[in-house]
Amino acid sequence: MKDKINQLLKEVDILNNPYFKHLKDGSFTKEDFLETQMQFYFAVKFFNRPMTILASKIPTESLRLEVLHNVWEEHGEGDVKKMHVHTFMAFLRALGAIDDKVVQEQVLWPEVRIFNTCLVGACALDDYMTGVAMMGIIERMFCDISACIGQAVIDRGWFTKENIVHYNLHAELDIKHAQDFFTIVEGFYEASEEHRYHINQGLALGATVFYNLYRDLYLKRTRRQNRTFLGAHSRALGVQ
Repeated sequence: MKDKINQLLKEVDILNNPYFKHLKDGSFTKEDFLETQMQFYFAVKFFNRPMTILASKIPTESLRLEVLHNVWEEHGEGDVKKMHVHTFMAFLRALGAIDDKVVQEQVLWPEVRIFNTCLVGACALDDYMTGVAMMGIIERMFCDISACIGQAVIDRGWFTKENIVHYNLHAELDIKHAQDFFTIVEGFYEASEEHRYHINQGLALGATVFYNLYRDLYLKRTRRQNRTFLGAHSRALGVQ
């Protein structure tokens, strides 16, 4: 299973996603980055809910604990200030969000709703091994994403290293989170063709929807910028 995961990560190549390529090369403006990260807030806020559903479907108590522990960590292990939704909000404030209310009242983009709905659908309706593998590969990819974002915003001068609480945390923590999920299913991977099918489906699904989320967030900003430019250009030419 480890070989399959590594092969999939190489094929998806998340850091060559347009979102991260343009963030690293300096063509992603701070304003656009903030807007897309405010949308990502709703994915962060939602992420523990599919996990909770998934835990209820795992038949073995010892394996269920792996997911429940992740749910507990998402909630800051009982410390409100360390809840992931709050550490991410602190990141947004430091990046330039006016206040928490402005973020929370953003209109949810369909690109994020698609991601959230896919996660909860797979965890609620698919075989539990599919849901576990899906969540595991997302956690694994987010480790690389967190490190990339953390370094990029430092390079751009938007943050100091000490201020990136959320992404610093996940750059290290999500390796463990991913392994917690993989531990649940890795013993079943070679047990039967049916188990392997469900696990491979989850790995591919998670990698695909997570890649697509970032790609679509970036493309949404690009399309909106083009419409704004074309509208202004048309008005300048007297075209209605």
